[in-house]
Amino acid sequence: MAIRFVRMKVGPYIGFIVLVMVFGSAILGMLIRRKLPESHLSDETKSVVTLSMGVVGTLTALVLSLLIATASSTFNTRNQEITVLAAKVIQLEHLLQRYGPEADGERDLLHLYAAMKLQDLFPQGKATPALENPRTIILFEELQDRLAAKEGHSAQQRWLLSQAQALTSDMAEARWLLIEQDVLGIPVPVLLVVLFWLCLLFMSFGLFAPPNVTVTVVLFLCAIAVAGAIQTILDLSRPFEGVIRVSAEPLRHALEVINHLKGLP
Repeated sequence: MAIRFVRMKVGPYIGFIVLVMVFGSAILGMLIRRKLPESHLSDETKSVVTLSMGVVGTLTALVLSLLIATASSTFNTRNQEITVLAAKVIQLEHLLQRYGPEADGERDLLHLYAAMKLQDLFPQGKATPALENPRTIILFEELQDRLAAKEGHSAQQRWLLSQAQALTSDMAEARWLLIEQDVLGIPVPVLLVVLFWLCLLFMSFGLFAPPNVTVTVVLFLCAIAVAGAIQTILDLSRPFEGVIRVSAEPLRHALEVINHLKGLP
């Protein structure tokens, strides 16, 4: 099971949940300390627990770094795909412009498609991005069908048509990549294991920490840092929905470019 199956309900709150559980573990450790006899809190016991938690801490750091790298790669890939899609929209507009007035209808469809795709991926307000909007897909397929129906009256027009059809195939591939990659995510069991390790670590901190305000504040700040790291991983792995989002500027720029080209004689 990946993040995609749980993020719609609890995704925005996972950082807070992690904060509560991790800091709660530290407080639990402080409470357990009060119930334990002094023999269980000796320097020898503390040394063994510290060494054991050192292993857990190392494993946690390694897995967290792996999760951050994976989420960052997902984010960068999505960002690149949006840029490539925008570039192909501009290329297709240039080809259709060179084809001549006979392609004005297809240029209008391309303009409408670019505007709808921008709205699908980057909706205003709190609306959820729609990677599989049927209306947008039907519009794009209509553009492909109209290009396929054209024959061209010269060798140049036929070449331009072949290039335009290749570009629409590339754009369709980019669309399906965005859809299919949305299924992927950070495995939930891995996150649960990391959370368990973090709770163990903070419980051990609370177990041997002196019960004073300074220690409590420091543990709370550390818990915030850990929760922030987990939330950042989740946001990077869902680039269209989290606080950290891929940029809409490539598609906006593509729309501006084709608007400008449509205004040229």
